[in-house]
Amino acid sequence: MAGTHKITPTNPRLSALLSDVSRGNIKIPVFQREYVWGDEQIMSLLDSIYNGYPVGSLLLWSTKEELKHERDVGGFALPKTPEDFPVNYVLDGQQRLTTLYGVFNSDAETTDPELAARFNVSFVPSTDEFVHASIAPENSINLRTILDTTKLLPELARFPDDEKKIIADLTERFKDYEFPVVTIKDRSNQEVCRVFQRINSSGTSLSTLELLAAWTWSEQFDLRNEIERLLDSLSDKGFDQVEETLLMRCLATIAINKIDADALVDVKAEVLIESMSKLKQAIYSCVDFLEKQLHIKNFVFIPFPIMLVPLVSFYSDCLKPNAKQVASLKKWFWHCSFTQRYKAGTNSYVMVDIEKMRELAKGNYVFDEMHAKIDPSIFKKTWRINSTAAKATICLLAQCQPKSFLTGQNIDLGEALASYNAREFHHIYPKSFLNGLGIPFHESNVIANICLLNSSDNRAISDNDPYQYFQTIDGGIKEMVFKSSLIPSEFWSGDKPYVDFINARALVLSQVADDLITHGHYSAT
Repeated sequence: MAGTHKITPTNPRLSALLSDVSRGNIKIPVFQREYVWGDEQIMSLLDSIYNGYPVGSLLLWSTKEELKHERDVGGFALPKTPEDFPVNYVLDGQQRLTTLYGVFNSDAETTDPELAARFNVSFVPSTDEFVHASIAPENSINLRTILDTTKLLPELARFPDDEKKIIADLTERFKDYEFPVVTIKDRSNQEVCRVFQRINSSGTSLSTLELLAAWTWSEQFDLRNEIERLLDSLSDKGFDQVEETLLMRCLATIAINKIDADALVDVKAEVLIESMSKLKQAIYSCVDFLEKQLHIKNFVFIPFPIMLVPLVSFYSDCLKPNAKQVASLKKWFWHCSFTQRYKAGTNSYVMVDIEKMRELAKGNYVFDEMHAKIDPSIFKKTWRINSTAAKATICLLAQCQPKSFLTGQNIDLGEALASYNAREFHHIYPKSFLNGLGIPFHESNVIANICLLNSSDNRAISDNDPYQYFQTIDGGIKEMVFKSSLIPSEFWSGDKPYVDFINARALVLSQVADDLITHGHYSAT
């Protein structure tokens, strides 16, 4: 098999492994998690080694490439490694290695005295058990002495001969325990990144971001913190559904014009830092575009989350678009949403659109000739608030400045589209009413039967016959209210058959979708 020579399994003795850590030949990089083991796990590991049980392997990455920041082991200072000296970075097994190093060096200088105290473990030869030193009886020996002969010999003098033999056996068992180690050598950064992503022995899936943070870390820049702060900021704006993986794709688009975040591991740190700065500016401009131009107040209603990537690519090149460029962006948004462009073969289509966004940023209006005839049948699909067709329709309805049925006032889209709130969406012909007519749920619960409505209106209307509640709408506002909800004029009486209403409204919705794709905005007539 190709590449097998690049993975080397060995079984070094535990004493040799810990010696490598002490000399700085094995380091725990910054992308690893903090130490999280509890006391029970510490004792269990020691007991397993003492009894010769397998405890899993270590996965190391041997490289001359220095990661700019690596953490000391369990707070214990380690020596710096000479330049160009190969170093083994721990990809998997950090908790076990930290535990063992800490237990056998618990009296060393540390920046984390509390953790060092937890590693202060003794062995009671008379009972064959490991206990914390704080509660250990007098006839116990601290584990930090057993692998160092100069410390061990003076300690042995205070034990009877039978317990000396037990301690000698204890020492040999730990010193000679063969610890399985798999070392990756001569692998590209991307290969190491893929290996790193797939390991999950601790139960916590780790991402490309963790590895990139180690590549680019400095006192002035921490990529992981930058991404986390950006996510927090987006959450404050109602865009908490934006995920880390999507931001990483956006970053890749800016840095290397690709959407594969793994490829970022080959990017120079200074390029990545500059691209992160561009990403922050671009994504804030994207949010501003979505909120002000499309009245989308929550990212959850974007039909395809990956639509953010082409938008970011545009704004990274053009932070202040002119009116014609904004209109082109809107045309693209509606075309992508209603043609279900990203439903299949997403990556290739996204890359095509990214290139077009680059052209648009230069002033080439590549989306001006974009047209599509949307089939009304898309609006006869089942109403599921998380479906792409439903999300696209919600965004469409938001363009029409929908009004309250009872007061005629504009619906607060910030509240209506703040979350998955079923009370803000109303079945124009209520489901229970239709059920009473023998119309089953799957026919009543369709997209064309939905309008945006505030929760108070929704509660007041409840399950009433549309013929009845339509009459309660003030005559002075009825036309404005129904037009803003795209209810065809021939159905304003509320007494027409449901099937005719659905066919007519689905047609109106498709015509508005066509209009949005062609012109980028909705023109009420």
